[in-house]
Amino acid sequence: MAERWFEADLERSFAEAPYYPDVELFTARVTGRLDRGWAFRRLLIGSLGLVGGLVGGLELVRSGLIGRLDTLSTAARLVLENLGGPDAARGVHELMTSGATLDQRMLWMSGALALLAAGLLATRSLREF
Repeated sequence: MAERWFEADLERSFAEAPYYPDVELFTARVTGRLDRGWAFRRLLIGSLGLVGGLVGGLELVRSGLIGRLDTLSTAARLVLENLGGPDAARGVHELMTSGATLDQRMLWMSGALALLAAGLLATRSLREF
């Protein structure tokens, strides 16, 4: 019989949260610590993203990006000369993919995603300030 009473009393004790007089102070202190932690996390994530972007940029440069800039200028000239023509689009596609291995295409995609991430970072920081 005593066990049922004990279990009921224990359940009732855990169901009711005790009230402490310094609840507001404790809440403010915990909230302040959490906010401070987010500032450090943002700084850490941003700096690691910057390092990753620099590494990706260096890999893009090493992959022959500078040598392919003339190809890009030729492609731009073709597009401007024959805007909207199917031959121009085919020519640009051939210029961009000629000799490009899977690794180079992945580097191009990584560069494009890095630019997208930079744009998202810029819009977020403009929104917050």
